[in-house]
Formats: sequence, structure tokens, C-alpha cells
Amino acid sequence: MVPESSEMARFEGPAKERYTRIMTASQKRKKVLFLITKSNWGGAQRYVYDLANNLNKAEFETVVALGGEGELGRRLHDAGIRVITIDSLKRNVSLKNERDFAQELWRIIRVEKPDVLHVNSSKAGGVGTLLGRLLLVPKVVFTAHGWAFNEDRPWWQKIIIKFLHWFTVILSHRTIAVSSAVLRQLDWPGVERRTKVLHPGRNIGAMYEAAEAREKLQELIPEKSLTKTKGLTWLGTIGELHPIKRQALLIECLALIHDDYPQLRLFIIGEGSERKNLENLIIEKNLADKVFLLGSISEAARLLKAFSIFLLTSKSEAYGYVVHEAGLAGLPVVATNVGGIPEIIENKVSGLLVPSDDLNALREALSKLLDSQTLRLTLAANLKAKMLDRSLDKMIRATEALYTL
Repeated sequence: MVPESSEMARFEGPAKERYTRIMTASQKRKKVLFLITKSNWGGAQRYVYDLANNLNKAEFETVVALGGEGELGRRLHDAGIRVITIDSLKRNVSLKNERDFAQELWRIIRVEKPDVLHVNSSKAGGVGTLLGRLLLVPKVVFTAHGWAFNEDRPWWQKIIIKFLHWFTVILSHRTIAVSSAVLRQLDWPGVERRTKVLHPGRNIGAMYEAAEAREKLQELIPEKSLTKTKGLTWLGTIGELHPIKRQALLIECLALIHDDYPQLRLFIIGEGSERKNLENLIIEKNLADKVFLLGSISEAARLLKAFSIFLLTSKSEAYGYVVHEAGLAGLPVVATNVGGIPEIIENKVSGLLVPSDDLNALREALSKLLDSQTLRLTLAANLKAKMLDRSLDKMIRATEALYTL
């Protein structure tokens, strides 16, 4: 029974009963504090948004602590979810900034008193899980969206980073891996028994049909270089312009086959440090009228039906959100056989897989799809059926179960 307060005394009769029920339910709800380093709109941020916005509101209260003032924060605010901005997470890595971050997070956890601390990024992971344990948070959960030791860096850095990731997993009460590949990659003692693989779910919502999606993308092309769309085959990819995404391989591939397939156009959605290198490569290959860098687009998944074929050439992918989304859009896919992508695509059944950094294999796979409408339709239908079954609701309910164990 909720003890009567001065606030409750303002109500009488049925209104007082409703207030009592609301307050009682509120007191029973578990508070989940999500922690993520960046507030841009990538796979990890979408995951946090989906969880924070879709957990059972009768059972859970959600709060998100993050760095920066990007799209994630704006979307959470619009959804009515409380956001705490951690100033020290906006800054570059340094001993002082890491100390400031630890102090800020310590204060946040002490004030919020969460029942669950759900950490969602590498930088915040070790500090978050350690402070969660020191402050006796009942449940500390870490979601591994990928490992930084998979990036191109010196071997000794990889060992140090791998140890820090391992330490984060050991400190957490429970770790969620977004794919079995993520679990296999951290093959150190104690990891497997603490980790559960939960494939992400995704709900794109209303998608633009092909013609309208093409119109919207064409508006972004500089100087309206694409003068027509009818009869053209649009190839598309989405991802940060980062060396590990290997978008240059797509440009190299188009340079090899555009004489045989003059109707091809390549659209690269995303922004990042590789933009200048990609621009130079487009000029070098004389493809300025065939390859278009469109920059970052909010909710690009809604425009996926503009493409005839979706391509992903990453060197490393923990899961492959964009491949999942391409499946929901009903697109045939060629992707690299890395990380969690084979858990989305079964080669030659629901898409075509190629080795990473293999230009010839990419060219052959793309040519197969271009030459066979039947193959395109079959692979796309199989992938869509598989992704529809991997729903957002399944992911939410499975995560709630981990919070309450």
C-alpha cells in the first residue's frame, strides 16, 4: 500500500484510487540506466533506442546516459525518454577525460540508483561495469556490439584492447553478444558462460516505394549529375566512410564491370574519414557520373527500395544491421563472409557471400545477380522471410528476461 502523502491528499474518490494504482506500479518498476559513448545514429545507438523505447513500461523505467548531442539524444527526447548528457564523453581520450568520465558516471549511478545498468560501448564498457559493481547495482549488463581489436591496428594494441574487453565481460553479471561470431572472437576463459547471443531485431516502419525513394535520393546528387533513372540499375550500400567498411572495393568493382553493364549506378550512403580518398578514387576511375557519395541520411533504411541490389564489403561486422534492413526491404544482397553476416545470410540461399578484400569474388557474385532475375528474386524472398521472423519484439522480450533473472 502506498503511504498517503501531501500529493495524494489532493485527490479524492476514484481519482485517489487511480493515483494510488499509478504510484504503486511506479514503485514496482525496475529502473534501467542505459550507457553509451556516442549519440550519433549507428547500429549500437539504434539498439539502445529500440530497447529504451520498447521495454514494457509497466515493468521498466528507462533512462539513457550518453556523450554528445547527436541524433540518438534527439530521438530519445522526442520519445519522452529522459536523457543524461555526460560532458566528458564528448572529448578525446586522455587520462584526465577518463577520470572526469568516471567521476561523472559515479555521481549519475549514485543519484539514479538503477536496478539495471546496461552498458553499450567499448569506451564506456570497462568503466561502466566496474562502477556498477562497486556501487552494488543489482544487475550490470554489457552488450558487445563488436570488438575494437578487430580493427586494423598494431598487434600489441589488439592484445591490450582484448584484455580490456575480457575484463568488461568478467565484471558484468551478464553479457549480450549480437552474434555468435562476436562470442567466438573473445575466446578467453569465463566469457562463454557469462554471455548470451541475442540477434538484434529491427522494425523499419513505413518504407518508401522504389520510385519515390529514387526521387528523394536523386535530390541529394550534386549538380543533378543523374539525369534519368528509368532503365538504370541502382546498387546501394550504407555505412560509415571508414577504412574497415572497404567502400573503395565497390568503386574498384564498378570500374571493372561498367563496360559490360553500362546501366549500373552506385550510391554510397554514409559519412566519415574516408570521404576524400573515395572522392579521389571516383575521379581516378572516371566514374563521376556513375558513383555518388550521398553523405549521412537519417533513417536511410526507409529508402532502401530505391536499390536493385544491396552490397556490403566490410572487413569486419559484428552483426550487419544494414544487411538485416536490406532483407526487410526485399533486396538481393552480396556481402562479405565476416563476423555476424553469415548469421543473416546463408550463402546461395538468402544472399551471396564473398571473402573480404576479394575483388574478383565480388565481381563474380555481382555479375551472377545482374544476369539472373530469378536468382535475385529467390534470394531476396528468402532473406526477407528470415528477417521478418527475427523481430524487434523477440529481442525486447528476451532482453527483459535477462534483466529479471
